[in-house]
Amino acid sequence: MEDIIEAISKAPQPQRQYLQTLFEDYPSTSHSFRTEEMKTDTKFISANDACNELWILIDGQVRAIEEQISGDVYVFSEFQAPALFGEMEGLAGNTTYKATLVTSTACQFIVLPMENYINWIRNDPEALFFRTREIMSSILEQTTNERTYLFLNAADRLMLYMTNYYRKHAKDKTCTIQIKRQEIADQTGYSLKTVNRSIKKLSDNGLITNDRGKIVISERQYERLVALIEEKFSQ
Repeated sequence: MEDIIEAISKAPQPQRQYLQTLFEDYPSTSHSFRTEEMKTDTKFISANDACNELWILIDGQVRAIEEQISGDVYVFSEFQAPALFGEMEGLAGNTTYKATLVTSTACQFIVLPMENYINWIRNDPEALFFRTREIMSSILEQTTNERTYLFLNAADRLMLYMTNYYRKHAKDKTCTIQIKRQEIADQTGYSLKTVNRSIKKLSDNGLITNDRGKIVISERQYERLVALIEEKFSQ
């Protein structure tokens, strides 16, 4: 039976190196974990479910969503491997998950019993400091971004979304956005009608290309979008 380091060794770089460093001193005798492979758009954690497992994303992308009573879905955060889900709840002593998580791509996970993880990390000062620094850095960045995000209009939010998407998915200095516009609306917090209007505005200004309904961004357009966003954030 393999140990957790052997399971981590199957992850691609750079997440493999990060997780090997984190779990370097995890007990090699502990085999209380499992691996999971999931398809795109699979919900694997629901808000208010019992928080009894730590999910370690070793490959793929995940989104955190808020499901409204009306049926609307709002995407409020996205994650790329490596990422640990349930950790903040566990460290805070919460007994339930605080967010619903859905795979955005095909994903691979290592799943640990929460009790095992907490018992280990509370007795490993280096691992605890390593994760505390990562968590605090993430919270500070998120707080800054959220404060700025509140003052962005629909077109500005869409520009920010486009640049983030380009950085993650561009190939050969160009990027075609492969997701539906309704999902873009969910992730930016605006209606589909507003998103379509903003896309037309960006296209008319030459900041993106609307190729028969598909949004295409060239390297030059990406650079112009980044410059405009930086100008907005500096005001």
